[in-house]
Parts: sequence; C-alpha cells; structure tokens
Amino acid sequence: MVTEPQRGEAQSVMIRGLNSSFHTVTLNGQRVASTGETDRETNTAIIPIGMISSMEVVKSVTADMDADATSGSINLLTTRPVGDSVLFKASAATGYNHMSGRPQWLSSATYSQRLGKWDFVLSGTFQQDNRATEDIRHDWGVQDYGQGPQDVLAGLRPSFYETERRRIGIGGQVDYTISDRSSMYFRAVYNNYDEYEVRNDARLGLSAGNFVAPGQVERGRYEKVLREYNRITNLISLNAGGQQDIGKSTLDYNVGYSYGTFQVPLREYYAFRHAGRPNFSYDISNRQFGSATVSNEVDLSDMEQMNLRYYERRRDEVRDTDLFATINLKTPYLLGSGRGYFKVGAKAWQKVKQREMLEQRWTSFDGRLTMADLYAPLDRNLIGGRYPINGQIDWERGKAFFNENEARFGLDENRTRSSSDPNNYRAVENIFAAYVMTDYTVGKFSANFGLRAEQVDNAYVGNEVFFDAEGNYARTEEVRNDAINYFNLFPMMNLRYAISRDANIRFAYTNTIARPMFSDLVPYRVVNEDNQVILTGNPDLMPSRAHNVDLMFENYFQNVGVLSVGAYYKKLNDFIYNETLFIQDGSEFDGYQLITPLNGEEAFVYGIELAWQQKLDFLPGFLSNFGIYANYTYSRSEAKIIVPNERRIPLPLQTPHVYNVALQYDKGGFSAQLSYNWRDTWLHSVGGSTSAPSIQERGELFLDRYFASIGQLDFTASQRISKHFSSFINLNNLTNSSHVHYFGSRCIHTEPPFTLGGGI
Repeated sequence: MVTEPQRGEAQSVMIRGLNSSFHTVTLNGQRVASTGETDRETNTAIIPIGMISSMEVVKSVTADMDADATSGSINLLTTRPVGDSVLFKASAATGYNHMSGRPQWLSSATYSQRLGKWDFVLSGTFQQDNRATEDIRHDWGVQDYGQGPQDVLAGLRPSFYETERRRIGIGGQVDYTISDRSSMYFRAVYNNYDEYEVRNDARLGLSAGNFVAPGQVERGRYEKVLREYNRITNLISLNAGGQQDIGKSTLDYNVGYSYGTFQVPLREYYAFRHAGRPNFSYDISNRQFGSATVSNEVDLSDMEQMNLRYYERRRDEVRDTDLFATINLKTPYLLGSGRGYFKVGAKAWQKVKQREMLEQRWTSFDGRLTMADLYAPLDRNLIGGRYPINGQIDWERGKAFFNENEARFGLDENRTRSSSDPNNYRAVENIFAAYVMTDYTVGKFSANFGLRAEQVDNAYVGNEVFFDAEGNYARTEEVRNDAINYFNLFPMMNLRYAISRDANIRFAYTNTIARPMFSDLVPYRVVNEDNQVILTGNPDLMPSRAHNVDLMFENYFQNVGVLSVGAYYKKLNDFIYNETLFIQDGSEFDGYQLITPLNGEEAFVYGIELAWQQKLDFLPGFLSNFGIYANYTYSRSEAKIIVPNERRIPLPLQTPHVYNVALQYDKGGFSAQLSYNWRDTWLHSVGGSTSAPSIQERGELFLDRYFASIGQLDFTASQRISKHFSSFINLNNLTNSSHVHYFGSRCIHTEPPFTLGGGI
C-alpha cells in the first residue's frame, strides 16, 4: 500500500498500485460519504491521525462486503470502549517545518468508562501543519535551426506555496447491553479539514517570443499569477445498530447516515503581465533545473510595469449524502467432522451527490492597476537560489480593492458560463444488494464460498452550455439521464490450508466492480484557460468489471512476526481511464489539453508481494533489542486503448516496484525506528498523440504524464518518562527528496518537502 504525494503530505491511498477509485473506505465497518468534487473517493488524509486506533486492510473480499473493492478495502477503527476500567489518555506534540519555517501542532484526548449496562467512549483530536513547497515547471518544445530538430525551453514557471492545514476530529460511541444475547450501539464521528494556501508564481513565456538561435529567445513574455485558496471538508458519520441471538443464529443490523461536504469559500486570482518584451537566454544542459535569464534591458522586478491581466474568483460547494441499512443473519452448522456457518444478508444504499460551482473572471479595469499598487515583498529565490520569484501581493489589500471597485472591472460573462455551468450536477445512485455465503472448516482446510447480487440505478442532472454564432453566451439547458441501470452477480471463493499451527496457504477468486465517477457521465465541457485544459464528460461510460485471483503463503513467528509471500492477478474489462489529447487544429484552443474519460477494451495487472517482520530477540546481547520490517511489491500491468491510436499502456498510477525497509530498536521505555521507502517511476495519466512532425520524427508520439521514482528516509524515536508521560520526535524526508513529474521528455515539475516534528 502506497500513497500519492500532495505538497509534502500523503494524499490518496493506493493498494497494489491501483488508484483510490479501486478500493473502498469504511469507518468502523460502515461506508462514509465521498469528499471530492467529482469522484467517489473518501480522502483519508482529512482524518486526524489521533482519531484512528487501528487500520484494517483486506485485499481479497468476501460476499458480505461491497463489490466495488477491486484492489481491497480499508477499514478505519476509532477508539472503542475498553471494559470496566476508566480510561483517560491525552497527548500533545509540536514540530517544525524546514521549508515554511513555521511550527506544527498535534493534540488528542480519549475518555472511556462503563456505567452498569452502558459503555461509552469519547475522543477528540486537533492537528495543524504549516508547510511550504517550492515547485518548478518546465515546458518543452522543438525547433529546427537548420541542423535538425532540437529541444528548446518553451516556458518556465517557478512557484512557491505556503500552506496551513488544520484537522479537527470528534468521535463517540455508546454501547448498551440489553442481555447476554442482545446489545445495541450508537456511533458518531465528525471530521473537519481546513486548508489555507497562498500560491505565488512567476511565468516566463519563452514560446510567446521568437527562437532566434539555440538558447536565445527574443520578445518573450513575463507574467505573475497569484492565488489565495481556502478549502474546507466536513465529514459526518452516524450509525446505530445492534445484535440479537435467535436460537443458534445471530442477527445483526445497522442503519446509517453519512454526510460529506467540500467547500471552497475563498479562491482568488490576480494575474499581471509585464509591459516589456524580455529577451531570454536559457540553459537546459541540466534538464531538471533548466533556467532562463533576461538578456535585454527589461527589469522583471519593476512592479510598475506589471499591468493587470485579470482578476478571478471561484466558489465551490459539493454535498454528498449517504443513507443505508444492512441486515445479516449468521447460522452455525456441523457437517461431518467439520463445522461452519451460513450467512445471508441485504443492503440498501442511496447516495446523492451535487455540486454548485461559480467561476468568474474580470479581464479589464477602468483605469490602470499594476502589481505595485498591491505589492508586498517576498525575499525568496527557489531551489537553492536558482529561480527568483520577484515579490508577492498583500491579499487583504487586493481583496479590499476589488470589493470597493468591482463596478470598474469588466466581467467576462461568456467565460463564466462556460467554466461554471458544466461543472454543476446532481446525481442519485441507488444500490440494492443481497448475498449468501458459507464458511466451512474441516481439519486443516477452510473454505468460504459466496454469491453477491447488486442492482444499481443511476440518475443525474447536468448542464450543457450553448453559444451563438458570434461566440456569445446564449443559454444553459439541463441534461437529464435516468436510464443508467445495471445488474451484476459476483461469485466469491476464499480457501485456506493450514500447513502447521503457524503457517497457512491462502487462495482466492473474487469478482468486483469499479463504477465511473458521477461527473464523468454528464455530457459537459469545461474550459480552463489558466491551465489550458479542457475537460469533457462521457455519458456512455460503462463500469469496469474485474476478475481477481490471489495466492498467499504466510508464516507467523512465535516471537512476534510474520513472513509472507503472495501473488495476484487481476483482469479488468472496460477499464476507465482519462485520455489526454493535445489539440493542434489552429483554433483558439490550439495547444490545450483535451481530457475525456473513456473505456479501454481490457486490462490486467499481476504481481508478487513479499513481507518480513520479526523481532530479532534470538540474537545475542545488544542486538536482541532490534527488529526488522521489510516489504517489496512488484506489479506489472497492461491495458489496451484505442483512442486516438490503438496501443498498450501500463495502468495509470500503477507502480512497478515498491519497497520499504525499517530497522527498529526497543528497550525499556525507549523506542526508535529508521525507515526508507522507495517507489519506482509510474504513469500518472494517459496522454494523447501529437501530430507535430518534428516530434514524430523523434518517436515521441504520446505525451503521457509520469511521476519519477523517489526514495525517502525517515526517523522516529520515543522515550517513556513515567507511567503517564512520554516524549517523541519525528524526522521526515531526511534525504530532502523531490517529487518529479514529467510529460515524457516534455515537462518536469519538482517539489521537495521536508518536515521535522517532536512533542511531549
């Protein structure tokens, strides 16, 4: 299991190299609302670490689990009641982030007690991270100066991000024991994630000028685009249920409500363009750190020459409401010399997801507005001083100026409608599921067979925007589709053979599904002129069906530890991917990326997993206090796509090689761990073909986006001071490794995060 990085923190979780849309997330065994703008993913990064007591990962599902768990299921467990004793524990920590130069904070507390037939637990946690990221992006092109095509630096974009992330979590559970054969419970969890970020970037537009000689550009452009951004995610989960023994059978039931919101109350942009046309000299001898300098008299730091290009404001609110009810009946039986149980159950689940988004851009101002009017100094050059950022703006002054002078700004109504209306939708999904399964053990052999049936009914409302012959906004019409319905059967088989008391062999064959994102089914089109990206929907998308085979050997050590070796194979029909085409038609969108979700014909992924964890107490003396943890995963995947050309690719976000190694030391009240994590280069998203002849001559037909391989060294240590107090320290990314993205040889993007923390 690995994570996708996002500005210094782990973001989306990936199991066996498959992205987060292929696994399910549950909280105390129950599904929770999704938290993204358009997808089905529940972002586990929003949940404070102090809220979670443990995490369960299941890679081979059974019939009593939801079928959309192709790569597995992650179950997050909050603190539960602990019995007769009163429990109270609290912790507080602080830290320091090297890049931002600011502190970090973490605190949590838990209280639990039993009163007669009532058990209850209440916990809360607070976490605040202050981070910074230096981000460098290179755009590449090809020119022919008479000696054949050669690479040129088409653009350079150094950016500096300052980010504050705040997480608050509150959870509670009440259990009531009606009798020895009957009990009930109620659980409630609330999580709030608040991220505030300021982005300050400088954009050197070399391709806007003339490439007159290798390393030389005349009359380029210089711009600054500054952004203030706040996003708030809330997640509420309420569950009530119970258990009742009926003869030899056990009936359990649950009703639940989960509500998730993603809000963007603040997202402002100021963009300025220099009045001069700078000549650039560029150096790409080191492609990762290609640089450009001004070679004429244009002063890029002269803020009086930075004229307003546009002011932009975005607002966004996504709401996801889940209602569900489950019932299960488990009945034991004896058969021959073995024993087992039958289990049947049903689930009804309704998900309603809707989005309301407004994006406005004002492209003119009645008067003259320069960056000097809003300027604030920023004494920082990025990546070891290689890239100047040339100041920032005072956002309080900037917002106040716009609010006081909004009537003097000219709103681009056409852009507002084309960028806003297609993003708004309402989707309703009803899932009705039933299953039957049996689990039987005889001697050393255990078998679990099951069949799950799911009926899915989808309905959605989207928007299509129309413009007249002159390109002006005409109208917005609702688009409805109530006919996306399908029924599936999912046979499941899980086998286990106990070689000895400590060793097992497991085999599983399961069927699962991966459903399209709601927004992918809406026939919309969104044009993002800032990033030069066009997004479209596809109402003809089909869900992806998967056949999964797993084989695992595991051996448990009596001195605490395990050695496991596993292999897996997955075949996916109609797998879903985002096709990226680079538009080259001479239109107003020439050079833009066109991203559309499509079904591939089929795909497969297979791999092996190795893991070893053991306390080395069989070694003599001092060495007996050490322990080791190591794992390695090899995965290979292949998918066939047919648009725009037929070819075979690896699955996006699937990583060929991943390994983690950790050396642990424990003695008395002291504990320490040194760990190294490494991940191979992986495909992030599929690019389209290009018709540029100079690129075709060099064989670069497809501009796929990749993440480069990365390794990271971390250290953590703790010391128990007394029965109730301990101190700890965490040092993350000691190697100061950078995340590098690239489009083939076309683009490189670097961001080196470094964090350090400790507490008591």
